[in-house]
Amino acid sequence: MPRAGHFLYRGESDALYKKARRDLGSSILLTSGIRSVVKQTHLFLAKTIQSKGNLSRAARSLAPPGHSYHGIGDFDVGKVGLGSKNFTSEFAQTKEFQRLVDLGYVDMRYPLNNLLGARYEPWHIKVV
Repeated sequence: MPRAGHFLYRGESDALYKKARRDLGSSILLTSGIRSVVKQTHLFLAKTIQSKGNLSRAARSLAPPGHSYHGIGDFDVGKVGLGSKNFTSEFAQTKEFQRLVDLGYVDMRYPLNNLLGARYEPWHIKVV
Protein backbone atom coordinates (compact mmCIF):
# COMPACT_ATOMS: atom_id res chain seq x y z
CA MET A 1 0.00 0.00 0.00
CA PRO A 2 1.47 3.35 -0.95
CA ARG A 3 3.16 5.22 1.92
CA ALA A 4 2.08 2.57 4.48
CA GLY A 5 5.29 0.55 4.54
CA HIS A 6 3.26 -2.64 4.13
CA PHE A 7 2.68 -4.69 1.00
CA LEU A 8 -0.01 -7.11 -0.18
CA TYR A 9 0.09 -9.76 -2.86
CA ARG A 10 -1.66 -8.79 -6.08
CA GLY A 11 -4.92 -10.58 -6.56
CA GLU A 12 -7.09 -11.82 -3.71
CA SER A 13 -5.26 -10.11 -0.82
CA ASP A 14 -5.10 -6.73 -2.52
CA ALA A 15 -8.71 -6.98 -3.74
CA LEU A 16 -10.04 -7.92 -0.29
CA TYR A 17 -8.23 -5.05 1.43
CA LYS A 18 -9.38 -2.55 -1.21
CA LYS A 19 -12.97 -3.78 -0.81
CA ALA A 20 -12.74 -3.30 2.96
CA ARG A 21 -11.43 0.24 2.44
CA ARG A 22 -14.27 1.01 0.04
CA ASP A 23 -16.86 -0.35 2.47
CA LEU A 24 -15.41 1.12 5.68
CA GLY A 25 -13.65 4.20 4.39
CA SER A 26 -10.50 5.76 5.71
CA SER A 27 -11.05 4.65 9.32
CA ILE A 28 -9.44 1.27 8.58
CA LEU A 29 -5.78 0.74 7.77
CA LEU A 30 -3.39 -2.03 6.84
CA THR A 31 -1.18 -2.76 9.87
CA SER A 32 0.77 -5.71 8.43
CA GLY A 33 0.89 -7.38 5.04
CA ILE A 34 3.36 -9.75 3.40
CA ARG A 35 6.13 -10.94 5.70
CA SER A 36 9.31 -12.49 4.40
CA VAL A 37 11.00 -15.26 6.40
CA VAL A 38 13.64 -12.69 7.42
CA LYS A 39 10.98 -10.29 8.75
CA GLN A 40 9.17 -13.14 10.53
CA THR A 41 12.48 -14.26 12.09
CA HIS A 42 13.06 -10.76 13.44
CA LEU A 43 9.53 -10.54 14.85
CA PHE A 44 9.68 -14.05 16.35
CA LEU A 45 13.04 -13.44 18.02
CA ALA A 46 11.70 -10.21 19.54
CA LYS A 47 8.60 -12.08 20.79
CA THR A 48 10.84 -14.85 22.20
CA ILE A 49 12.88 -12.27 24.13
CA GLN A 50 9.65 -10.69 25.39
CA SER A 51 8.54 -14.21 26.48
CA LYS A 52 11.81 -14.69 28.42
CA GLY A 53 13.00 -17.37 26.01
CA ASN A 54 9.80 -19.44 26.18
CA LEU A 55 9.40 -20.55 22.55
CA SER A 56 6.03 -22.18 23.22
CA ARG A 57 4.60 -18.96 24.63
CA ALA A 58 6.10 -16.92 21.79
CA ALA A 59 4.61 -19.28 19.18
CA ARG A 60 1.09 -18.87 20.59
CA SER A 61 1.07 -15.21 19.59
CA LEU A 62 3.47 -15.14 16.64
CA ALA A 63 4.19 -17.88 14.11
CA PRO A 64 7.76 -19.14 13.87
CA PRO A 65 9.68 -18.23 10.69
CA GLY A 66 8.37 -20.12 7.66
CA HIS A 67 4.99 -20.79 9.28
CA SER A 68 3.25 -17.41 9.06
CA TYR A 69 0.12 -17.09 6.96
CA HIS A 70 1.37 -13.59 6.12
CA GLY A 71 3.65 -15.39 3.68
CA ILE A 72 0.69 -16.62 1.62
CA GLY A 73 -1.54 -13.55 1.61
CA ASP A 74 -3.15 -13.02 5.02
CA PHE A 75 -2.92 -9.51 6.44
CA ASP A 76 -3.72 -7.46 9.53
CA VAL A 77 -6.02 -4.45 9.72
CA GLY A 78 -6.68 -1.85 12.37
CA LYS A 79 -8.60 1.28 13.22
CA VAL A 80 -6.94 4.60 12.50
CA GLY A 81 -5.96 6.23 15.79
CA LEU A 82 -6.07 3.04 17.90
CA GLY A 83 -2.30 2.55 17.69
CA SER A 84 -0.81 -0.55 19.33
CA LYS A 85 -4.24 -1.44 20.75
CA ASN A 86 -5.08 -2.62 17.22
CA PHE A 87 -3.15 -5.75 18.21
CA THR A 88 -5.29 -6.43 21.28
CA SER A 89 -8.85 -7.60 21.83
CA GLU A 90 -9.81 -3.90 22.00
CA PHE A 91 -9.89 -3.90 18.20
CA ALA A 92 -12.82 -6.34 18.42
CA GLN A 93 -14.77 -3.67 20.31
CA THR A 94 -14.56 -1.12 17.48
CA LYS A 95 -17.29 -0.34 14.99
CA GLU A 96 -14.75 -1.06 12.23
CA PHE A 97 -14.35 -4.65 13.40
CA GLN A 98 -18.10 -5.08 13.73
CA ARG A 99 -18.61 -3.79 10.19
CA LEU A 100 -15.99 -6.24 8.89
CA VAL A 101 -17.89 -9.07 10.56
CA ASP A 102 -21.31 -7.80 9.45
CA LEU A 103 -20.20 -7.51 5.82
CA GLY A 104 -19.45 -11.23 5.85
CA TYR A 105 -16.53 -11.29 3.46
CA VAL A 106 -13.90 -11.27 6.18
CA ASP A 107 -12.84 -14.62 7.61
CA MET A 108 -10.69 -14.61 10.75
CA ARG A 109 -8.00 -17.26 10.94
CA TYR A 110 -7.66 -16.99 14.73
CA PRO A 111 -11.13 -16.65 16.31
CA LEU A 112 -11.75 -17.14 20.02
CA ASN A 113 -10.89 -20.68 21.17
CA ASN A 114 -9.45 -21.66 17.78
CA LEU A 115 -8.20 -25.21 17.27
CA LEU A 116 -4.69 -24.02 16.44
CA GLY A 117 -4.12 -22.88 20.03
CA ALA A 118 -3.14 -19.42 18.81
CA ARG A 119 -4.29 -16.35 20.68
CA TYR A 120 -7.41 -14.56 19.48
CA GLU A 121 -6.48 -12.16 16.68
CA PRO A 122 -9.53 -10.23 15.46
CA TRP A 123 -7.24 -8.01 13.38
CA HIS A 124 -5.84 -10.93 11.32
CA ILE A 125 -7.70 -11.39 8.04
CA LYS A 126 -7.65 -14.84 6.44
CA VAL A 127 -7.35 -14.75 2.66
CA VAL A 128 -6.40 -18.26 1.51
